[in-house]
Amino acid sequence: MKKNILILLFAAGFSLFHVACDDGLDDYKSEFDTILYFRDSGELPVTLYRTGNNTDYSLIISKAGFEKKDAVVSVDVMNDAQLIAFNALNGVNYKALPSSCYVFENKEIQMAANDSYKEMTVSLVTEQIEINLGSDATYVIPFELSEASDSINSQKKYVFIKPSVETVFVGFKNSGLIETENVVNAEGSMDIELPIVLPVTNQWDLSCEVEVDETLLEQYNEANGTDLGLLSENIYTLEVAPFNQGESSTSVMVHIDKTQLPWGKKALPLRIKSLSNSSFIINEEMSSCIVSVTRSFPRKDLAPITLSLGMLSANSVLETGQDGTGLVGLIDGRGAGLHFHSDYTNFTVDPIYANYIDFKLPKAINHFAYTLWSRFENTMGAPVKSVIYVGTDGQTWIEVGKADSSGAFLPTWDEGDMEYNSEVFSSDTPFSYVRMAILESNNGSVLGGAPWNVGEIEIFGK
Repeated sequence: MKKNILILLFAAGFSLFHVACDDGLDDYKSEFDTILYFRDSGELPVTLYRTGNNTDYSLIISKAGFEKKDAVVSVDVMNDAQLIAFNALNGVNYKALPSSCYVFENKEIQMAANDSYKEMTVSLVTEQIEINLGSDATYVIPFELSEASDSINSQKKYVFIKPSVETVFVGFKNSGLIETENVVNAEGSMDIELPIVLPVTNQWDLSCEVEVDETLLEQYNEANGTDLGLLSENIYTLEVAPFNQGESSTSVMVHIDKTQLPWGKKALPLRIKSLSNSSFIINEEMSSCIVSVTRSFPRKDLAPITLSLGMLSANSVLETGQDGTGLVGLIDGRGAGLHFHSDYTNFTVDPIYANYIDFKLPKAINHFAYTLWSRFENTMGAPVKSVIYVGTDGQTWIEVGKADSSGAFLPTWDEGDMEYNSEVFSSDTPFSYVRMAILESNNGSVLGGAPWNVGEIEIFGK
């Protein structure tokens, strides 16, 4: 299996800043000359991601009051005795994470007269935090303001950083089969953008491999009963945009040379193969996608092909006078009793093609479409699942597409003469025979013995 490898590059570094919109500068002007406090106090949940790197968290110490002047305050980690006392006084169950979980030294914060706040960084050691988190208490890193040259707000003198640890998952924004617009004008090129996303804003160095994986397409075809072919290497190139710092997505760009596209639908199965940083995880549910590209011929450019009885054949026909008008019922107009019906008195079915209608064309074409009408009286026997085959000799057949007309022919006994227009079925090789294999009607599976009928049919080609 041939694999194409791409590298996604991500940016470096990671920091968390907790900044409020209201800095509280005016809160204490009438009461105190100067007062110091944590801008964001109390219990502060912080989500850390397994990246192999520490995470920097910024504590903000604010200074407010009536008079602007210099101030000094210490930021300390509470000891066990202080934390036990706080728990008893406030009815909580905090337990301090060990010093191995963070990098911080008791700091004396110097604030000039014009300073309204200062930031102090705590480096959180994710791996150690994950090891030491328990379920017997609320695990925190407890900070306290102390030894200030001025007053400390007693209600805002504590910060309890409460960390949790999560995995960073990487995956395609959209998985499964991704349909793209049909290519009608086969000139020039087209680009298909496939976003790859993170659950957070990127701040790390990371690379990942993306490959073309044919087994994805095989599995999809088997699961869905389809026969999508692989897009040839000469038709596309792959490019990955850089995953910049401050962004949460990047894209795999698929550049398609439309001049090389064959007729019909082809697919390109892509998988995120690996990540350079073992701390990051590929989201398995979003690890792959299949891009389908269809080159189609405009139906409006097809010409009508006049049908005659000699151009038609079928493997199951109810003869004239029993129910409908036999094979000619396909082309004898739309009206009561003027329809084709499969033979439900002498059931015949092919194990591959079920019941089929063959068209012998007056000349070879590359593009084919049809219009059919349900029985004039009702739609109960209307065909709803068909497969279209083409060939050059009426013996060997190549599938060119499937037709689902169930939306046009809802089962009803009191409404008929409903119209269905097929898509265009194309082949790079000219063909002079078409087989319409009817697999299912509104009566059920034709392979299982369900009868079907049709009021009229017209065909078109180029």
